[in-house]
Amino acid sequence: MSDTPPPVTPSRSLFLAGAGILLLSIPFFVFGLGFLDTKARVEFQCESGGPCDLTRVGWLTRESPLTFSLEELRGGRVDRRRSSREGESIYRPMLVTTRGDFPLSAHWMENERQAQAPVISVERFIRTPFAPGFSMWHDDRPRASRVGALFTGTAVLVLLFGVRLTWRAVRRRGEERTLPAPPVA
Repeated sequence: MSDTPPPVTPSRSLFLAGAGILLLSIPFFVFGLGFLDTKARVEFQCESGGPCDLTRVGWLTRESPLTFSLEELRGGRVDRRRSSREGESIYRPMLVTTRGDFPLSAHWMENERQAQAPVISVERFIRTPFAPGFSMWHDDRPRASRVGALFTGTAVLVLLFGVRLTWRAVRRRGEERTLPAPPVA
């Protein structure tokens, strides 16, 4: 049996480890918050006689709305593509304007009827000159932000671990200062 005490991690090493872990949490926070703020909620609202506003919203911020006069609106259509995974068709409602085409949902849909509903509402509004205003939205934020939640959760865990190491370093520094100095030979 040895009378030597078990090795103790010096405070300097703990401080370096804590600082490194704290720095490691920063990219996780940046990517996590970036993914959480994916603009996956699309809001479209029209007042009677115009104008109409198209806005994209994330969990943290919203874009400034695109405003269209009634004369700029041309209608709506449903884009159709083949899914790369299943080979089945996927659909996306589009707003057709003189400035170009704008999606009315952030992601493609598997159900054609679901994609057709906003297009029907837009067409009905354009055909009826004094139709009452309406608003619609399609919210894909929960599906779009899974990766963001995963990154942000990891960032919190890494941050807590870094704070724990730094706290241990502070306590170890206090212990090192109270230990008697080794005898000089």
